[in-house]
Amino acid sequence: MSIKNLIMSSLSLLSGLSANAFTTDSLTQMKGFPTTETGIEQGVSACFAGHIGAYIVMAGGCNFPVNTLAPDSKKKFYKGIYSARSTTGDQLTWTQIGSLPEPIAYGVAVSCADGIIIAGGQNESGSKHGVYRITLAKDGQARVTALPSMPCKVDNMAGALVGRHLYIVGGMVDGKASNRVLCLDLDHLNRGWKDIQPFPGLPRVQPVAGSLGERKLCLFGGFAPATSEKEAQLAMDGYLFDEESATWKNLNCPKDEAGEALFVGGGAAINIANDHLLVTGGVNKDIFLAAVNHPQPDYLSHPIAWYQFNPYTLLYNKSGWQVLSKHTETARAGAAMVKTDDGVFVIGGELKPRVRSNQIVKYPEQAPHKREIK
Repeated sequence: MSIKNLIMSSLSLLSGLSANAFTTDSLTQMKGFPTTETGIEQGVSACFAGHIGAYIVMAGGCNFPVNTLAPDSKKKFYKGIYSARSTTGDQLTWTQIGSLPEPIAYGVAVSCADGIIIAGGQNESGSKHGVYRITLAKDGQARVTALPSMPCKVDNMAGALVGRHLYIVGGMVDGKASNRVLCLDLDHLNRGWKDIQPFPGLPRVQPVAGSLGERKLCLFGGFAPATSEKEAQLAMDGYLFDEESATWKNLNCPKDEAGEALFVGGGAAINIANDHLLVTGGVNKDIFLAAVNHPQPDYLSHPIAWYQFNPYTLLYNKSGWQVLSKHTETARAGAAMVKTDDGVFVIGGELKPRVRSNQIVKYPEQAPHKREIK
């Protein structure tokens, strides 16, 4: 099956999605980014994003808006909630429709039938355990309601919906890199969060995750920070959790066209169907590992291309990994991905350490006359 037909077949399986497929062969460069909060117009990484009906919603995120590369530059966190109507064109018009309870980034956001759920994250005061649902009122304003808080503070984790089960996987848990996995049944919120079997191997900070069918969770990438006994290590492979057997199974890592292993830690992932996971971005395994284990004083001074963030668009399903396309415009860390009937949007992210992007690109629906990025 061709890549185009594979994606079209995948999308046709997803309830509520239009019959139109999208293409990864070209990208549409979108115009427009939020500007209401001072500094956010420079772009953010690690924001929360999803879709509610015909609207893309993004919130929070962080950047270094002043003297970005200076040693004393301060990270700024944002709290605005913004919406823009999804479009087949190249213009997004953003409106601030509310605010999060506090400025925050580095958490998890998932779209579901009853809004967008955001969990955990981090700001200047530390890691968070709060969980909230964002919905839109009739006047278009955001409503933020609290859901059961997690039993621990978590940031830089992965998250995914498997059916109506929300999973939070890995990350920094109460200040330590973790293998912990939490689950919330969205149909039985009164039961609160439950610990399930931790995933094997290394703890994973900044992994990606998604569903693989109605009862399975997949996890890839992430890294184990250095300890007093060991240097930092990368988790190149993945794991699959089967709800029925409550067991984890090891999965292979993706590879590029030359057969070189790809690291997707720090990347973005979204299910384009409940058993097809689209993954973009992430840091370069060799450059990142050298930087965290043997930092150099000039590390921030290199041009963007030097950091070699992952430019590949990858698809994972039960048949394994496939490379769909290659675009420097999606070579980011900490970006957000949102799927609508008009395509898949990649929002913001980091172009190199500290330097954020205010660019939004779209894998457009399959239609003629799309403007391509060369």
